[in-house]
Amino acid sequence: MEGYKEFLSQDLAMVRRHLDKVFQVEGSLMGEVAGFVSESRGKMLRPAMVALVARAYGYDPTAGKQALLGAAVELFHVATLLHDDVIDEAPLRRGRDTVNARWGNDVAILFADYLYASSFDYALESLQPEVVKVLSKTTQKMTEGEMFQIEKRGDWLSVEDYFSIIRMKTAHLFSACAGLGAMVAAAPPDQVQKMFEFGLHFGMAFQITDDALDYEAQEDNWGKRVGADLKEGKQTLPLLHTIQQADDTDRKALLEVLANGRDFTTVHGYVKKYQGVDYSLEKAAEFTKSALDILENMPESDSSAVLKQITDGVLVRQT
Repeated sequence: MEGYKEFLSQDLAMVRRHLDKVFQVEGSLMGEVAGFVSESRGKMLRPAMVALVARAYGYDPTAGKQALLGAAVELFHVATLLHDDVIDEAPLRRGRDTVNARWGNDVAILFADYLYASSFDYALESLQPEVVKVLSKTTQKMTEGEMFQIEKRGDWLSVEDYFSIIRMKTAHLFSACAGLGAMVAAAPPDQVQKMFEFGLHFGMAFQITDDALDYEAQEDNWGKRVGADLKEGKQTLPLLHTIQQADDTDRKALLEVLANGRDFTTVHGYVKKYQGVDYSLEKAAEFTKSALDILENMPESDSSAVLKQITDGVLVRQT
């Protein structure tokens, strides 16, 4: 999935310049936190999706509005991660201290709010107020997902609960990215709607695959410690499917392990026995196919070809 970076080097460079403006702030504490967060920027897949969809519908990237939108969605994404870390009381993210662990919850929440405000500023610069409406609705969905997860805290999720949560917390932001890319290119309304649908399917496949990789990825390639989700007590699809499918004896034994240290080797044995990872990847493949089916109706171009490659690559990334 890394091929998009070279293809979109100019677009992503413009996005980075916009991000740099946000992270160059006055004040010793603000500057310190901004520098720390800026150092841990991810792969910028969400800005890339905005740019690829916009290009596919004929948008001229030199106009630069796709880069403003890309910066908006990236800032939005980072802000949600900061809030998630506070809610989860997470000490680490991708092997680094979280902002809340290093400076406290108050600093993490306030800096996330600063990023949200900056995101909406860039969104307003890039297009009409309809863009802000999309981000507002995305915020609502993500908040609903987080609240539902809190409501279920202390209980085991059903597989259906899991799908609802990742749809609201992850997939809706990818949906916004794809839809906004079509909007900035002034694509026909029916095509804009199709891109919202594409992003939703892509986001579901992306998150399910990510959760499956927690059990079987190669750590050196993946950039995240295998078993991290399990150690943090996250209820993901491979485990939930295993609990649902296990016989009474195995389910009882598994739940005892989960209540007493969550030993990865033991849990992984049950997940393997009941094909939790295989089931998860099958579900991810279904969502990937739905996403690719939508892309078949896009105008043919280098951008749509890269978008198809990225979508097809969700299932095979760093396994």
